[in-house]
Amino acid sequence: MNLSQQAYKVQRQEYVEAAPRQRQVVITRRVTKGEKALWAMAGIMIFAMALLLVANQAKLYIASKDVASLQSKIDEQAKVTQQLKVESDSLSSPERIVRFAEKELGLKLDIENVKVLP
Repeated sequence: MNLSQQAYKVQRQEYVEAAPRQRQVVITRRVTKGEKALWAMAGIMIFAMALLLVANQAKLYIASKDVASLQSKIDEQAKVTQQLKVESDSLSSPERIVRFAEKELGLKLDIENVKVLP
C-alpha cells in the first residue's frame, strides 16, 4: 500500500469513528397514578352500570311474574263471576219465581188481578 492509500484509509477510519453513534433509546411508558385512578374509576363505573342493569332486569322479571299471576287470578275470578251470573239469571227467571211462590209459599197467580205500572 502506498502512502496515499494509507492516508485515505486513516482518514476514512477517522471519519467513521468521528461520526457519533446514535444510541437506540427505548422509551418505556409508565402508567402514572392519575391514569391508574382514571382507569380504576372507569372500571368501577362500568361495573356499577352493569350491576344496575342486572338489578333492573331482575325487577322487571319479578314484576312480569306478578303481572302474570294477577292475570291468572283475574281470569279465574272472571270465570267465577260468569258462573254466578248464569246462576243468578236462572234463579231470577219469572217461571222459577212463580213455581217457588206456588209450591213453597202457597200463593196463586191470578193474571186478572195483576196491574202493570208504567
